[in-house]
Amino acid sequence: MSTPSFEVTPYIREIGRGKEGSKSLTQVQARELFVAIFEGRVSDLQLGAILLALRVKGESTNELLGCMDAVDQSNSTLSNPSLQALADYSKAREKPVIVIPSYNGARRKPNFTPYLAGLLAKAGYPVLVHGLDEETTGRVTTNAIFPLIDWKRAGIDVQPVFLPLSILHPGLEKLMRIREVLGVRNVAHTLVKLLVPKLFDNSLLITSYTHPEFWELQRQVLSARGKKALVLRGHEGEAVAAPYRIPRMDGVKDSKTWCIHEGETSFSEQPDPKPDISAEATAKLSLQWLQDSANMPHGFLAQLKAVEQVVDAKV
Repeated sequence: MSTPSFEVTPYIREIGRGKEGSKSLTQVQARELFVAIFEGRVSDLQLGAILLALRVKGESTNELLGCMDAVDQSNSTLSNPSLQALADYSKAREKPVIVIPSYNGARRKPNFTPYLAGLLAKAGYPVLVHGLDEETTGRVTTNAIFPLIDWKRAGIDVQPVFLPLSILHPGLEKLMRIREVLGVRNVAHTLVKLLVPKLFDNSLLITSYTHPEFWELQRQVLSARGKKALVLRGHEGEAVAAPYRIPRMDGVKDSKTWCIHEGETSFSEQPDPKPDISAEATAKLSLQWLQDSANMPHGFLAQLKAVEQVVDAKV
Protein backbone atom coordinates (compact mmCIF):
# COMPACT_ATOMS: atom_id res chain seq x y z
CA MET A 1 0.00 0.00 0.00
CA SER A 2 1.35 3.44 -0.91
CA THR A 3 2.08 6.00 1.79
CA PRO A 4 -0.24 9.05 1.60
CA SER A 5 1.25 12.56 1.57
CA PHE A 6 -1.98 14.45 0.87
CA GLU A 7 -4.66 15.22 3.46
CA VAL A 8 -7.57 13.46 1.81
CA THR A 9 -9.89 12.99 4.82
CA PRO A 10 -11.80 16.28 4.36
CA TYR A 11 -12.62 15.33 0.77
CA ILE A 12 -13.90 11.89 1.76
CA ARG A 13 -16.05 13.49 4.46
CA GLU A 14 -17.73 15.64 1.81
CA ILE A 15 -18.45 12.94 -0.74
CA GLY A 16 -18.69 9.84 1.45
CA ARG A 17 -21.89 10.37 3.44
CA GLY A 18 -24.13 8.36 1.11
CA LYS A 19 -26.37 9.35 -1.77
CA GLU A 20 -28.53 11.71 0.31
CA GLY A 21 -26.01 13.19 2.75
CA SER A 22 -23.02 13.73 0.48
CA LYS A 23 -21.94 17.08 -0.93
CA SER A 24 -20.20 17.62 -4.23
CA LEU A 25 -16.68 18.98 -4.41
CA THR A 26 -16.01 22.32 -6.06
CA GLN A 27 -14.08 22.37 -9.32
CA VAL A 28 -10.95 23.52 -7.46
CA GLN A 29 -11.28 20.78 -4.84
CA ALA A 30 -11.76 18.09 -7.48
CA ARG A 31 -8.71 19.32 -9.38
CA GLU A 32 -6.55 19.33 -6.23
CA LEU A 33 -7.73 15.87 -5.22
CA PHE A 34 -7.15 14.26 -8.61
CA VAL A 35 -3.79 15.94 -9.13
CA ALA A 36 -2.77 14.28 -5.85
CA ILE A 37 -4.19 10.96 -7.06
CA PHE A 38 -2.32 11.12 -10.37
CA GLU A 39 0.89 12.04 -8.53
CA GLY A 40 0.56 9.01 -6.23
CA ARG A 41 0.03 11.05 -3.04
CA VAL A 42 -3.14 9.16 -2.04
CA SER A 43 -3.04 5.67 -0.50
CA ASP A 44 -4.70 2.71 -2.17
CA LEU A 45 -7.26 2.47 0.64
CA GLN A 46 -8.17 6.15 0.35
CA LEU A 47 -8.33 5.93 -3.43
CA GLY A 48 -10.82 3.06 -3.26
CA ALA A 49 -12.96 5.06 -0.80
CA ILE A 50 -12.93 8.12 -3.08
CA LEU A 51 -13.89 6.21 -6.21
CA LEU A 52 -16.72 4.31 -4.53
CA ALA A 53 -18.02 7.44 -2.81
CA LEU A 54 -18.17 9.33 -6.11
CA ARG A 55 -19.93 6.40 -7.77
CA VAL A 56 -22.60 6.18 -5.06
CA LYS A 57 -23.12 9.96 -4.97
CA GLY A 58 -22.89 10.51 -8.71
CA GLU A 59 -20.37 12.98 -10.15
CA SER A 60 -21.37 16.62 -10.59
CA THR A 61 -20.45 18.86 -13.50
CA ASN A 62 -18.01 20.85 -11.37
CA GLU A 63 -16.35 17.66 -10.15
CA LEU A 64 -15.88 16.42 -13.70
CA LEU A 65 -14.51 19.80 -14.76
CA GLY A 66 -12.02 19.69 -11.89
CA CYS A 67 -11.04 16.11 -12.74
CA MET A 68 -10.44 17.08 -16.37
CA ASP A 69 -8.33 20.05 -15.21
CA ALA A 70 -6.21 17.53 -13.29
CA VAL A 71 -6.03 15.25 -16.33
CA ASP A 72 -4.75 18.16 -18.42
CA GLN A 73 -2.25 19.19 -15.74
CA SER A 74 -0.75 15.69 -15.61
CA ASN A 75 -0.94 14.93 -19.34
CA SER A 76 2.33 13.35 -20.47
CA THR A 77 1.92 13.19 -24.25
CA LEU A 78 3.50 16.41 -25.53
CA SER A 79 6.54 14.62 -27.00
CA ASN A 80 4.72 11.58 -28.40
CA PRO A 81 5.67 11.24 -32.10
CA SER A 82 2.34 9.72 -33.19
CA LEU A 83 0.39 12.60 -31.70
CA GLN A 84 2.80 15.16 -33.14
CA ALA A 85 2.37 13.65 -36.61
CA LEU A 86 -1.41 13.93 -36.32
CA ALA A 87 -1.11 17.53 -35.11
CA ASP A 88 1.17 18.42 -38.03
CA TYR A 89 -1.18 16.77 -40.52
CA SER A 90 -4.11 18.64 -39.01
CA LYS A 91 -2.40 21.99 -39.49
CA ALA A 92 -1.24 21.18 -43.01
CA ARG A 93 -4.72 20.07 -44.14
CA GLU A 94 -6.65 22.55 -41.94
CA LYS A 95 -8.79 19.69 -40.67
CA PRO A 96 -9.46 18.85 -37.04
CA VAL A 97 -7.96 15.75 -35.48
CA ILE A 98 -10.87 13.40 -34.83
CA VAL A 99 -10.48 11.82 -31.38
CA ILE A 100 -12.47 8.66 -30.58
CA PRO A 101 -12.35 7.06 -27.12
CA SER A 102 -12.89 3.28 -27.31
CA TYR A 103 -13.27 1.44 -24.01
CA ASN A 104 -16.10 -1.11 -24.37
CA GLY A 105 -15.42 -3.44 -27.26
CA ALA A 106 -17.67 -6.11 -28.76
CA ARG A 107 -19.90 -8.17 -26.54
CA ARG A 108 -22.94 -9.12 -28.67
CA LYS A 109 -22.47 -7.02 -31.83
CA PRO A 110 -19.26 -6.27 -33.77
CA ASN A 111 -17.03 -3.40 -32.67
CA PHE A 112 -17.09 -1.01 -35.62
CA THR A 113 -14.99 1.76 -34.06
CA PRO A 114 -11.97 0.83 -36.24
CA TYR A 115 -14.22 1.03 -39.30
CA LEU A 116 -15.42 4.50 -38.27
CA ALA A 117 -11.79 5.57 -37.83
CA GLY A 118 -11.00 4.31 -41.34
CA LEU A 119 -14.07 5.99 -42.83
CA LEU A 120 -13.03 9.34 -41.35
CA ALA A 121 -9.39 8.88 -42.43
CA LYS A 122 -10.57 8.11 -45.95
CA ALA A 123 -12.49 11.41 -45.86
CA GLY A 124 -9.19 13.20 -45.16
CA TYR A 125 -9.28 13.60 -41.38
CA PRO A 126 -6.37 12.75 -39.09
CA VAL A 127 -7.80 10.26 -36.57
CA LEU A 128 -6.73 9.22 -33.08
CA VAL A 129 -8.42 6.35 -31.27
CA HIS A 130 -7.43 5.69 -27.67
CA GLY A 131 -8.31 2.79 -25.40
CA LEU A 132 -6.92 0.05 -23.19
CA ASP A 133 -4.14 -2.01 -24.75
CA GLU A 134 -5.68 -5.22 -23.43
CA GLU A 135 -9.09 -6.23 -22.15
CA THR A 136 -9.68 -8.67 -19.31
CA THR A 137 -13.43 -9.14 -19.79
CA GLY A 138 -13.15 -11.18 -22.98
CA ARG A 139 -14.57 -8.49 -25.28
CA VAL A 140 -13.14 -7.81 -28.74
CA THR A 141 -11.29 -4.54 -28.46
CA THR A 142 -10.48 -1.88 -31.01
CA ASN A 143 -6.80 -2.55 -30.36
CA ALA A 144 -7.28 -6.18 -31.46
CA ILE A 145 -8.98 -5.19 -34.73
CA PHE A 146 -6.78 -2.26 -35.77
CA PRO A 147 -3.70 -4.20 -36.96
CA LEU A 148 -5.87 -6.64 -38.95
CA ILE A 149 -7.19 -3.97 -41.33
CA ASP A 150 -5.13 -3.35 -44.47
CA TRP A 151 -5.43 0.44 -44.55
CA LYS A 152 -3.55 0.78 -47.85
CA ARG A 153 -5.96 -1.62 -49.59
CA ALA A 154 -8.77 0.50 -48.19
CA GLY A 155 -7.37 3.52 -50.06
CA ILE A 156 -6.19 5.31 -46.91
CA ASP A 157 -2.85 7.13 -47.18
CA VAL A 158 -2.61 8.45 -43.61
CA GLN A 159 -3.96 5.67 -41.47
CA PRO A 160 -5.70 6.29 -38.16
CA VAL A 161 -3.61 5.92 -35.01
CA PHE A 162 -4.49 3.76 -32.02
CA LEU A 163 -2.76 4.88 -28.84
CA PRO A 164 -3.08 2.90 -25.60
CA LEU A 165 -4.24 4.83 -22.56
CA SER A 166 -1.11 3.59 -20.76
CA ILE A 167 0.85 5.92 -23.06
CA LEU A 168 -1.71 8.69 -23.41
CA HIS A 169 -2.36 9.07 -19.68
CA PRO A 170 -0.85 6.49 -17.28
CA GLY A 171 -2.70 7.96 -14.29
CA LEU A 172 -6.10 7.40 -15.91
CA GLU A 173 -5.05 3.95 -17.05
CA LYS A 174 -4.35 3.01 -13.43
CA LEU A 175 -7.81 4.19 -12.37
CA MET A 176 -9.43 2.23 -15.20
CA ARG A 177 -7.65 -0.95 -14.06
CA ILE A 178 -9.06 -0.56 -10.54
CA ARG A 179 -12.34 -1.90 -11.92
CA GLU A 180 -10.66 -5.31 -11.96
CA VAL A 181 -10.21 -5.00 -8.17
CA LEU A 182 -13.42 -3.23 -7.09
CA GLY A 183 -15.69 -4.90 -9.64
CA VAL A 184 -17.50 -1.69 -10.63
CA ARG A 185 -16.81 1.27 -12.87
CA ASN A 186 -15.52 4.56 -11.50
CA VAL A 187 -15.20 8.18 -12.58
CA ALA A 188 -12.26 7.32 -14.87
CA HIS A 189 -14.71 5.62 -17.25
CA THR A 190 -16.38 9.00 -17.73
CA LEU A 191 -13.14 10.96 -17.92
CA VAL A 192 -11.64 8.85 -20.72
CA LYS A 193 -14.70 9.58 -22.86
CA LEU A 194 -13.83 13.29 -22.59
CA LEU A 195 -10.07 12.93 -23.09
CA VAL A 196 -8.44 14.95 -25.88
CA PRO A 197 -4.65 15.50 -25.94
CA LYS A 198 -3.66 19.11 -25.20
CA LEU A 199 -1.29 18.99 -28.17
CA PHE A 200 -4.16 19.29 -30.64
CA ASP A 201 -5.01 22.93 -31.36
CA ASN A 202 -7.88 21.82 -33.60
CA SER A 203 -9.79 18.68 -32.64
CA LEU A 204 -13.24 17.14 -32.67
CA LEU A 205 -14.20 14.54 -30.08
CA ILE A 206 -16.62 11.75 -30.93
CA THR A 207 -18.01 10.34 -27.71
CA SER A 208 -21.04 8.41 -26.55
CA TYR A 209 -23.36 7.74 -23.66
CA THR A 210 -25.72 4.96 -22.66
CA HIS A 211 -28.02 6.78 -20.24
CA PRO A 212 -29.48 10.26 -21.04
CA GLU A 213 -28.30 11.76 -17.74
CA PHE A 214 -24.71 11.18 -18.83
CA TRP A 215 -25.35 13.12 -22.03
CA GLU A 216 -26.42 16.10 -19.91
CA LEU A 217 -23.19 15.88 -17.92
CA GLN A 218 -21.13 15.52 -21.10
CA ARG A 219 -22.91 18.49 -22.68
CA GLN A 220 -22.18 20.71 -19.69
CA VAL A 221 -18.53 19.66 -19.39
CA LEU A 222 -17.76 19.87 -23.11
CA SER A 223 -19.51 23.25 -23.41
CA ALA A 224 -17.70 24.68 -20.38
CA ARG A 225 -14.36 23.50 -21.76
CA GLY A 226 -15.05 24.94 -25.22
CA LYS A 227 -14.66 21.61 -27.03
CA LYS A 228 -15.98 20.60 -30.44
CA ALA A 229 -17.75 17.27 -30.26
CA LEU A 230 -20.24 14.87 -31.77
CA VAL A 231 -22.07 13.05 -28.99
CA LEU A 232 -24.27 10.06 -29.75
CA ARG A 233 -26.17 7.26 -28.10
CA GLY A 234 -23.51 4.57 -28.24
CA HIS A 235 -23.68 1.21 -30.00
CA GLU A 236 -22.51 -1.53 -27.62
CA GLY A 237 -20.96 1.27 -25.55
CA GLU A 238 -18.77 2.45 -28.43
CA ALA A 239 -18.93 5.91 -30.03
CA VAL A 240 -20.16 4.57 -33.36
CA ALA A 241 -23.60 4.35 -34.92
CA ALA A 242 -25.35 1.02 -35.33
CA PRO A 243 -25.00 -0.04 -38.98
CA TYR A 244 -28.71 -0.14 -39.68
CA ARG A 245 -30.08 2.45 -37.26
CA ILE A 246 -29.20 6.12 -36.79
CA PRO A 247 -28.84 6.96 -33.09
CA ARG A 248 -29.56 10.25 -31.37
CA MET A 249 -26.70 12.59 -32.30
CA ASP A 250 -25.90 16.07 -30.96
CA GLY A 251 -23.27 18.64 -31.86
CA VAL A 252 -21.20 20.72 -29.44
CA LYS A 253 -19.30 23.77 -30.62
CA ASP A 254 -18.43 27.21 -29.24
CA SER A 255 -20.16 26.31 -25.95
CA LYS A 256 -23.43 25.62 -27.75
CA THR A 257 -25.23 22.33 -28.37
CA TRP A 258 -27.83 21.31 -30.92
CA CYS A 259 -29.59 18.16 -32.08
CA ILE A 260 -28.37 16.78 -35.40
CA HIS A 261 -30.59 13.71 -35.51
CA GLU A 262 -33.38 12.63 -33.16
CA GLY A 263 -32.55 8.99 -33.80
CA GLU A 264 -34.46 6.22 -35.53
CA THR A 265 -36.72 4.14 -33.32
CA SER A 266 -36.34 0.88 -35.22
CA PHE A 267 -33.94 -0.90 -37.55
CA SER A 268 -34.72 -0.11 -41.18
CA GLU A 269 -33.03 -3.34 -42.22
CA GLN A 270 -32.71 -6.36 -39.97
CA PRO A 271 -29.03 -7.17 -39.42
CA ASP A 272 -27.68 -10.64 -38.76
CA PRO A 273 -29.09 -11.57 -35.34
CA LYS A 274 -25.98 -13.64 -34.51
CA PRO A 275 -23.05 -11.90 -36.20
CA ASP A 276 -19.46 -13.06 -36.01
CA ILE A 277 -17.91 -10.52 -33.63
CA SER A 278 -14.34 -11.81 -33.83
CA ALA A 279 -11.54 -9.38 -34.60
CA GLU A 280 -10.79 -11.19 -37.88
CA ALA A 281 -14.40 -11.12 -39.13
CA THR A 282 -14.88 -7.49 -38.10
CA ALA A 283 -11.66 -6.41 -39.85
CA LYS A 284 -12.69 -8.26 -43.02
CA LEU A 285 -16.14 -6.67 -43.12
CA SER A 286 -14.70 -3.24 -42.32
CA LEU A 287 -12.27 -3.51 -45.24
CA GLN A 288 -15.10 -4.53 -47.58
CA TRP A 289 -17.13 -1.45 -46.65
CA LEU A 290 -14.09 0.83 -46.89
CA GLN A 291 -13.39 -0.45 -50.39
CA ASP A 292 -17.03 -0.29 -51.49
CA SER A 293 -18.64 2.73 -49.84
CA ALA A 294 -21.79 2.32 -51.96
CA ASN A 295 -22.74 -0.66 -49.80
CA MET A 296 -21.93 1.07 -46.51
CA PRO A 297 -24.85 0.85 -44.04
CA HIS A 298 -26.76 4.10 -43.67
CA GLY A 299 -26.03 4.46 -39.95
CA PHE A 300 -22.34 5.04 -40.65
CA LEU A 301 -23.08 7.44 -43.50
CA ALA A 302 -25.28 9.49 -41.18
CA GLN A 303 -22.49 9.67 -38.60
CA LEU A 304 -19.96 10.81 -41.21
CA LYS A 305 -22.36 13.57 -42.31
CA ALA A 306 -22.91 14.55 -38.67
CA VAL A 307 -19.15 14.95 -38.14
CA GLU A 308 -18.94 17.18 -41.22
CA GLN A 309 -21.88 19.22 -39.95
CA VAL A 310 -20.11 19.92 -36.64
CA VAL A 311 -16.88 20.81 -38.45
CA ASP A 312 -18.68 23.26 -40.79
CA ALA A 313 -21.26 24.61 -38.33
CA LYS A 314 -21.44 28.34 -37.67
CA VAL A 315 -23.03 28.65 -34.25
